[in-house]
Amino acid sequence: MRLLFLAAALSASLSAAAHATEGPDARQAYVERRGLIETDTRCNLLGADIRAALNVGAMQARGSLLRAGWTSAQVRGLEQSVVQAAGQRPCNDTRTLQSAADARRAFAPWLSAGYMEFPGWQRDWLARRGASDGWRLSQAIDAPRAAVFGVRQQGAAQRLTLVLTLAPGETAPMSVQLVQRDVNRAAMREIALPQRVAYGIQAGAPSPRGAMTVPSARTIERLSGGRTQIAFTFPDNAFAALLQLDPREAVELRVQSGRSVQSMYVEVGDIAAARAFVTLR
Repeated sequence: MRLLFLAAALSASLSAAAHATEGPDARQAYVERRGLIETDTRCNLLGADIRAALNVGAMQARGSLLRAGWTSAQVRGLEQSVVQAAGQRPCNDTRTLQSAADARRAFAPWLSAGYMEFPGWQRDWLARRGASDGWRLSQAIDAPRAAVFGVRQQGAAQRLTLVLTLAPGETAPMSVQLVQRDVNRAAMREIALPQRVAYGIQAGAPSPRGAMTVPSARTIERLSGGRTQIAFTFPDNAFAALLQLDPREAVELRVQSGRSVQSMYVEVGDIAAARAFVTLR
């Protein structure tokens, strides 16, 4: 199985906002990246930093395969084939050494990139590196109301947060609950493309029997120009659980305003890859 990287194609993706490949290209990218990771495990061809960046790329390609209609079993089968093929490649093989050199050249810019975009089915995760205040990971929600969800940094603290901007005179919601699959109680169910087409992001929402509900803490924030926004922060274990979900899943945010409850949905997508990018050294 061919493990050579397409250096030109990879370099083209290393702009300010790099994108995962889709369809057949995602399969090729996964084979190349996952194969080289396995080879590096035996041969120590890459430094820890390049290996970490390469792993982000492999996670992107895996997510793209799943969203393109591959089942979990199909992806596992592909991975097993790749690992087996990589195990048969000598460490001093010319093609292996060239693959490692191409990977170092293609993925080195990721180590200094400050921003990267991780496309999903309908929504993107935006990942920002650096220590300044603001969003480290964020996904914009446009319906049923505008909001931003993700990991926000304020000083030394990073919190999983939902931020809603309030219209003038609008009463602030009282609470928000985060509802997501409990990986300790419920197994991942396959989400076929027809379900996605018919139901959109909501197709990946957890079933009530296998869900966990996480409360939040509310803070009202005054902005310039007399504007107001409200932030709901969730405990760290909610983010840890979110990282364990499948890229095809979704989580529900239940916004309580008086007696009214409004549901918003967040696409899990490649949040694990986005988080790995943010933590690159």
